[in-house]
Amino acid sequence: MKLRPTRNNEPVPTYRIINLIFAIIILLIFLYSALYSHKEVNHPIPSVFSEITGSESPSTGLSRAFSALMQCDVKSARELNSYALQIFLFFVFQLVFRTFNFFLTKTNFSWINTYILADITLSILFFLLAFRPLILFTFELFRNFIVN
Repeated sequence: MKLRPTRNNEPVPTYRIINLIFAIIILLIFLYSALYSHKEVNHPIPSVFSEITGSESPSTGLSRAFSALMQCDVKSARELNSYALQIFLFFVFQLVFRTFNFFLTKTNFSWINTYILADITLSILFFLLAFRPLILFTFELFRNFIVN
């Protein structure tokens, strides 16, 4: 008996599951941020980069800044990490959009594949815009590592 891969002709169930998984992950990120105070350095996940190199990266203070944003303290968040607000807003938008998609895409519709492609394209674009400083910093590290 020859096994052949089956093709899922209905992308909606898979798309809904993916949206649900992303929404849960984002909720866990927000829960983690809400559990810890931004005023104290008590986050259990330290900055590995800072511990190894002794220098700061653009992500330094991001967890504490997210905690400040969860407590609606935008001023402290900006002081802790200047990129936190744009990254936080990316996650807020993704949570709303993933939740919206999960509840409103229950059945196939004629342009579902176009909708999913637009979702992927826009999400990647917004991700690159929100995380641009961190991505550029990473590329700069690789460039310096390769050159030196």
